[in-house]
Amino acid sequence: MNEELSTTGGGVRRWLDKAEVLAETVAQLRKDLNAPELTEPEVGEGAFEALRAQVLPVVEARHRQGQHALGVVLYRVDLPEAHAKRSMAAGGLPELAGQVVLRCLQKVLTRKRFAGLG
Repeated sequence: MNEELSTTGGGVRRWLDKAEVLAETVAQLRKDLNAPELTEPEVGEGAFEALRAQVLPVVEARHRQGQHALGVVLYRVDLPEAHAKRSMAAGGLPELAGQVVLRCLQKVLTRKRFAGLG
């Protein structure tokens, strides 16, 4: 899995070990993907892969619906088109699903970081 979206020092995936961050990431994924059926996996090392496994069918369905439907997902998640194309070339839809999870996790972490600065 390419961790280009993650920060230095091992990436952001480790934050999924925190229940609050995991719950907020699932909520962000539900919102951005318009997928209320996504469930919260157990906290821990397998959380990232469990989320990716849930996001993959959603991404596959949007891909089957056409470029516009997939583009809407990328826009809502805020994943740059060039990055999405690199992900697709590197590992196809499973790689893209992982990048969607990472981007939503980043959004959660960014909100948490700046929440106290206002």
